[in-house]
Amino acid sequence: MTSSKKLRKNLTNLAAATACALLLATVFPPAASAEEETTQVAFSLGGGDVHEFGGATFHGSLSDIDLPTPVAAMAAHPSGDGYWLVSEDGAVHSFGNAPYHGDPSGIPLAAPIIDITPSASGNGYFLAASDGGVFTFGDATYHGSAGDIALAAPVVAIAATPSGNGYWLAAVDGGVFSFGDAAFHGSAGHIALAAPMVDILPTTSGDGYWMLGNDGGVFAFGAAPFHGSAAAHIPSGVDLVGGALSADGSGYWLAASNGAVFAFGTAEYHGGVTASGGEPIADISATDGGYWLATTIGGDYFETPIPANSGSGRRIVYSNSDQRLWAIENGEYIVATYLISGRRDTPTPGVYDVFSKSRYATAGHDGITMQYMVRFAHGRRLAIGFHSIPTYGNGRPMQSESALGTYRSSGCVRQRLDQAEFLYNWSVVGDVVIVLP
Repeated sequence: MTSSKKLRKNLTNLAAATACALLLATVFPPAASAEEETTQVAFSLGGGDVHEFGGATFHGSLSDIDLPTPVAAMAAHPSGDGYWLVSEDGAVHSFGNAPYHGDPSGIPLAAPIIDITPSASGNGYFLAASDGGVFTFGDATYHGSAGDIALAAPVVAIAATPSGNGYWLAAVDGGVFSFGDAAFHGSAGHIALAAPMVDILPTTSGDGYWMLGNDGGVFAFGAAPFHGSAAAHIPSGVDLVGGALSADGSGYWLAASNGAVFAFGTAEYHGGVTASGGEPIADISATDGGYWLATTIGGDYFETPIPANSGSGRRIVYSNSDQRLWAIENGEYIVATYLISGRRDTPTPGVYDVFSKSRYATAGHDGITMQYMVRFAHGRRLAIGFHSIPTYGNGRPMQSESALGTYRSSGCVRQRLDQAEFLYNWSVVGDVVIVLP
């Protein structure tokens, strides 16, 4: 997985030895200070993590900011040297050379913001709400909206014309609304769609556009040529979330909620991520020779309740049978929940506590290493803790991220790298850990 979270260069380590029933002796002294071990950061409840691929450069993310509403969309600056993220409350977050020009987050919105698209110069942007409302900032010019139209279905996307003097709105039912110099080239509103629409991509000349369905289907209108679709590759329970045009306009990328990316035409594949239902991909945006994926928060965060009989107050809950972890603050507030990989019936169900942490650890054989160790139990030979998926000396991970949620470990509890980093920073020595059967 390509992670946008840049690892700290200063190696903060402990000298103590510990690990899984596989593993582990801690290396890289000197020991971390108590202050370093108790540092806490927020885990974003709105998503906003950014993953970069190919020629796309990481300029920052919202991964450590607790957002009031989920991230809705992403847009690249025309220069390719920055991007914006917008959340459902209309807050716009700028990174790199993408300038901030204002947003509607301070006013009551009739409907959530669902998309953002830049002006031609990059010195402004258009925001669209699900009710068809359009908000303009910087040099983006307002040309009308569908906010006063009795829509048959919510709007899901906005795309500006190459000149920036117009834009299209696309609705869930395939309807297209044109404003300014945006020419109407047809819609899927009259088609019996197998799945709702999620995005619209204009050609570089503005003489056509593609509409994308959440089942991976692609519909071409005007002069937009059909390069292929992902309809045969999207598994059940996974949605296509958006698309991005290649630099020459002769290809496109499609991104799915699980982090998969599909390349067509001249668009080159540069990789994807394994995203969970708790933090799925929200959008894809492209630059010359690469693309970014941005995450949001999914239903798993809010639809996976705290298990019964799992204690109270600030704690970590680990359900062995579900292979899932919860980080819970006082007041029964779920800070994070996600799938992990441990060992069946290990450790014995009961009440434990975090007794040590190490930024880096090693198995002491085969070059196996892991990061962000949080120890909470004693195994027959060595300690048991939460940590990242271990890697061999050649960098190959011991399991895939897609296998999280299944038993894979010999004792410890494996996590996705960014989630392991979160738990390491959020937890403090002495925190209660509840292990359920």
